[in-house]
Amino acid sequence: MARKEKVDRIVGNDMDEVEQKMFLLKIEYEKYFSGIERIEPLREREEIRRIMRELSLEPMTAATQRFRYQSLKARFQSLELYWTRNLIQIERGTHPKMKFRADANAKLATVQPEALSVEQQEVLRQRAEKSEREERAYKLVFDKYMEARAKCGQSTELSFEAVREALHKQVRLIKSTYQTENVKFRIMIEEGKAKVKAVPQ
Repeated sequence: MARKEKVDRIVGNDMDEVEQKMFLLKIEYEKYFSGIERIEPLREREEIRRIMRELSLEPMTAATQRFRYQSLKARFQSLELYWTRNLIQIERGTHPKMKFRADANAKLATVQPEALSVEQQEVLRQRAEKSEREERAYKLVFDKYMEARAKCGQSTELSFEAVREALHKQVRLIKSTYQTENVKFRIMIEEGKAKVKAVPQ
């Protein structure tokens, strides 16, 4: 009886922790979608997933605890669906808040240079240079990856856009996990297959 009460108490504490972390994570994602935070809180999201997996293995004898777990699980799944939908919109450039900023930047870019302040011209120049650097970096990694795949006898019928999107997702995960802005790609051969891995710097 004492062991059962101890287990129930631990499970209850874990559910309290999940509820608190879920509340904080919801706030962090709203900050990310609003552009306040630059890095997606993937590490915190994975932590909740881990706790939920562990809870699913616990023998919950109390009906109230089973109901609470199912409620938490449903709420988290609903939030993940919402976050995923927003992330897809961001990737496609159709997210309302991101689109507003993109439209504002586009309007700024169409203004004649002489109508801009020195600071605004410098911002535009830096943005253009950063975009060009990122595109060149992705293209270089893509070329090396295709070369490695060819040497391993793998298909090279992959589009640059598809590989770039996959690499971009890796970068987003690395930045969130390690709280860094610098990520480097490495081409590796594992079990006779070429792979690209993003590593924090």
